[in-house]
Amino acid sequence: MTRIAILLASAEALLLADGTSRPCGFWAEEVVGPWRRFTEHGAEVVVTTPDGAPAPVEKASLVPETASLSPEECSRLSDFLDRHARELGAPRRADELDVSTVDGLYVPGGYAPLAQLHTHPAVKTLLGAALDGGRPIATVCHGTAALLSLHEPGHRWPFAGQALTGFSDAEEDTVGMAGKLAWTLQAALTGAGGEYRSGPPWAEHVLEHPKLITGQNPASADQVALALIEQLG
Repeated sequence: MTRIAILLASAEALLLADGTSRPCGFWAEEVVGPWRRFTEHGAEVVVTTPDGAPAPVEKASLVPETASLSPEECSRLSDFLDRHARELGAPRRADELDVSTVDGLYVPGGYAPLAQLHTHPAVKTLLGAALDGGRPIATVCHGTAALLSLHEPGHRWPFAGQALTGFSDAEEDTVGMAGKLAWTLQAALTGAGGEYRSGPPWAEHVLEHPKLITGQNPASADQVALALIEQLG
């Protein structure tokens, strides 16, 4: 059976530029939709976090007004998360997950990845093993920050020169976070040597290479999941 690891951040707070912090977590739509896709195609899902601690959900991603979803869809997201509370509450520790036991890796967004995934050594270990083992890595929205865990000063980033995407500065501006964040994903990916590309804010935008798939925003999550499934055959 195909096994796909979903890497989530366990961070509960994101430090802002002014020294304050805001609650953070994963974006429900970007977890639930792809998870459903994976299981519909017969794959088993393994949940992992950098330290093995539970991953919180962004509360805004379950509120119709802030999630830009209907009340019914928000209810369905909440129900799905409730049904999978066991897996979400007891994830595998990232550096203890044997990459040879999974076929692909998926990293969704929410602001928690900006707080943890870009610098955590366990994420570096997991993604490095995935690259070495030829496992495809798929990310969406702020989840693309996980790729930065492999960026070391003085060394060429494994994704340098590749066209990739993630939540754009324009989208940060529309949600009022552009002036509040200590750093933005678009700037960091460009600074690491990636060829950052984006589509219009909130429109589906996916870039695919062999073994690497990136999506810009929540609207891109489903296509990212389907592209990963296709690469896994």
